[in-house]
Amino acid sequence: MQSDLQDLQIKLTVTRDEHPELHRVLVAIAEPRRRTRRLKDLAATGLLIERAGGLAVSALQPAPAAAAQEADVLGDAVSIALWEDKAG
Repeated sequence: MQSDLQDLQIKLTVTRDEHPELHRVLVAIAEPRRRTRRLKDLAATGLLIERAGGLAVSALQPAPAAAAQEADVLGDAVSIALWEDKAG
């Protein structure tokens, strides 16, 4: 299938009102590529938990706190463009 070989690009807005904890974690990461990688890691972890039927939740350790930045720095929404990082 040809579409399997193409990169997936998504533009995503995470609002403070809809997802306050996710917003707080992502806003704390100033560098956009690091923020994108973190969101990808969270999505992959969520997929694993979903596939395990939620049984893996108790085995997960809390993620280390991101760089301490005030959540208000970037306003009420964080927009993230996901892309495959060709540079590594």
